[in-house]
Amino acid sequence: MATTRIAVIGDIHHGQDTPTKRGSMALPLLEQFVAEVNNGRFDAVIDLGDRISDEDPERDRLLQSDVAMCFAKLVPVHHHVSGNHDVGLLSLADNEAILDRPSGSRALTIGDIRCVFWQPDVGLTRERGFRLSAGDLEELVRLLWQDDRPTLLISHVPLSGHAQTGNYYFEANPGHAAYAETDGIRAAIAEAPCPIVALAGHVHWNTLTTVDGTSHLTLQSLTETFISGAPAEAAGILDIEEERLRWTVTGREPLSVTLPWPKTRTRWRAPLARFATAAVG
Repeated sequence: MATTRIAVIGDIHHGQDTPTKRGSMALPLLEQFVAEVNNGRFDAVIDLGDRISDEDPERDRLLQSDVAMCFAKLVPVHHHVSGNHDVGLLSLADNEAILDRPSGSRALTIGDIRCVFWQPDVGLTRERGFRLSAGDLEELVRLLWQDDRPTLLISHVPLSGHAQTGNYYFEANPGHAAYAETDGIRAAIAEAPCPIVALAGHVHWNTLTTVDGTSHLTLQSLTETFISGAPAEAAGILDIEEERLRWTVTGREPLSVTLPWPKTRTRWRAPLARFATAAVG
């Protein structure tokens, strides 16, 4: 098996500057990313969504078009999921038309690697949080059960349900960082016949979490400033070989981890029940 190399970017947030996002620098940083990818050897590029910070429908179309024109300069083929800001005021179909690329749930092969792109409902409101729509979970199960080969599972929202302690946005708002149906999603991943490594964006920091024997990675935003005060300039590189996955994040918050590229499905023992509490007094 030859090494499959995939460049990853996410949470570009092209648009206005905010106290924690430098949206005005998104396009220059994206152009830099495109140039670096084109000068390297990559089998594909994956975009994890939230390409813009939504403002109004007309403006959002222009912002998405700016980003799409940058992606169109890539030599390797590019693949996308859409995030909550992408569909805040536009539809998924609008995003697909502007990108001229699919953004729905699908399975495909990149190099030697089976990839599942899961595009559930990413609509988000302060009151609702993230909730799946009818058929979303069933679609995930269907895609995962199609094949027992090792699978890279890509989504905008992380699927691990990991804690958000210390996260600027989500420590006090964990329902905006994961689906209300996370238990069902975890079960679907744990019961699938294929070993899985999951990759997501949305939470604007670099994390590695292992749940039920599955490794979950998240990538920092391209333009996020809440940690360093300057745009993170984050981009990821996945190098996947016969038995090893190497994940490297460049930018102001660099990270490098090496994980097994699992060949067989492993399942953790079910967690212990809550310990009994002794009566006091």
